[in-house]
Amino acid sequence: MPDSDNRSCVRGRLPAFLAVGPPRTGTTWLHGLLYHRACLPAGTKETHYFDMFYAKGAGWYQGYFRSCSSTAVVGEVTPTYFALAEARERIARDLPGCKIVCTLRDPVSRAWSWYRVLHREGRIRRGFLDEMLRGNEPQLRQANRYALHLRAWRERFGEENVGVFLYDDLRANPQSFADSVLRFLGLPSIEVDTIAAYLMRNEADDDCRIPALAYGAWRLRMSLKSLRAERTVERLGRLGVWRLCFGGGGPFAPLPGDVEHRLREFFVPEVEALKELIGRDLSSWKVRSAREQKRAASL
Repeated sequence: MPDSDNRSCVRGRLPAFLAVGPPRTGTTWLHGLLYHRACLPAGTKETHYFDMFYAKGAGWYQGYFRSCSSTAVVGEVTPTYFALAEARERIARDLPGCKIVCTLRDPVSRAWSWYRVLHREGRIRRGFLDEMLRGNEPQLRQANRYALHLRAWRERFGEENVGVFLYDDLRANPQSFADSVLRFLGLPSIEVDTIAAYLMRNEADDDCRIPALAYGAWRLRMSLKSLRAERTVERLGRLGVWRLCFGGGGPFAPLPGDVEHRLREFFVPEVEALKELIGRDLSSWKVRSAREQKRAASL
């Protein structure tokens, strides 16, 4: 069983905790919270070191935490780590004993939200159901295998070092959610009244106008990140470059009710497996949304 002592991580000014996602589960809000209580990567929310830029080496990664004081608790929020076994093994090897924060959300809502991000960035072009059934994009269907991945994180880091927090709880009571996360990480509590609504609505509502342009912009942004040129990324954002490339395509249509119903049925075994693992009532994840129920009643 991994050692639960985080001092080896802290001495090297590397993360004592990682929030690993998966995507669209409140990690942007969580980053906003942790910014006030921990030392996070300079200039960026997500380093993607353990999944995309591992070949850059430890020095590249440590550069993000160079300004962290000797007394600060260091952490990172990169939600794409959750479903990737290779990233998990790298983290276990390089950051032994670190705490892991897993944030989980109704799988259909989460996948639909992430699909819109990928579609807006030109990274996928097929319809939602097609992309889900093909299973080629690991952060869509595979990331929804919550119980499978959670077991793997627990086995690698120890159950006491892996915290599970539900997006439903964040929506219902941000203060209680914040208290739970900070208590798990051993960090001081904070009043979230002023940040409770901050980025709570962080959805990709509009599609891109030109998929090839959007995909090229995404590749450019990741290339700049590989050079740790976050200031350039931010400057281009202020100039409206990313908004121009990733927008202009009009709002996404609502998720079709029949697609939602089919996917909810598809994920029932996954939801049941997670329920057994964490002992939480997840029945709301198996029922149709209020919009689809209203639609069905009118037929």
